[in-house]
Amino acid sequence: MNSSGLFKDLIRHEFRNKGSWRKQSRNRLPRSWRLVYFSLFLIAAFVISLYFALHNQLELTRLWYVTLGLPYMIIFMGVGSLRREWENDTYGWWLTLPYPRMWLISAKWIAAILQAVVVTLSLFAVGSLYALFISSTIQPYTFADAASFIIAGLNWFVMIIAFTPLVIALGLLTASTKYSTLRPISPILWILLMGGGSVFYWSGDQGLYEQFDHVQTGQWFSFTWHFPIAVLISWVAAYVLIRLSAYLLEKKLSI
Repeated sequence: MNSSGLFKDLIRHEFRNKGSWRKQSRNRLPRSWRLVYFSLFLIAAFVISLYFALHNQLELTRLWYVTLGLPYMIIFMGVGSLRREWENDTYGWWLTLPYPRMWLISAKWIAAILQAVVVTLSLFAVGSLYALFISSTIQPYTFADAASFIIAGLNWFVMIIAFTPLVIALGLLTASTKYSTLRPISPILWILLMGGGSVFYWSGDQGLYEQFDHVQTGQWFSFTWHFPIAVLISWVAAYVLIRLSAYLLEKKLSI
């Protein structure tokens, strides 16, 4: 098999990884019950929002506020992608695979990006379908309200996906330092990482979240020319961080 095929296999393996089996074995709550609780939460959220919609007190675009924690969730996807090798005691096997460390860490990086994109698009699809349902069944909501909701969501999720490579790379670097001789700076990186999440909440000349408070039709891609430049810079930075993570795992590993 050629090198391209081997690398794709690594990505596929990381994408399908189900997390830390040790944590799952320690969890006393069966998976079936977790699904039940999650389903009850969704039903409760649906009933509450539907109640406010029936009383004409629901502003559709404000529903996107429930996704404000998504960037932080993506951070932990990056951190967890590497940390689970130590939690499962599979780091020795993983590090001795006959591939460059850059391949190993890049496979985790790409797989985590793909997972984040799947989650983001799923949230957008569910939210959009719900807005269309409300606008088509309850007065005085209209398809213009649904369009405003969808546009605001598109702007928000485009920004999240655009910066996801950098966020995942930062998470992987933070996790890498914990298992390297640079472990003392790991808490500092955590502070910078979590504090830097505020960038998502203040991006744009007028603040992206202001769109969540308006009922009028939003403006698609309300970013200035600075946005694509910032995205390109973040991708370059992400690549540098991935190479740095690979270097730490190869030259500075502390087990």
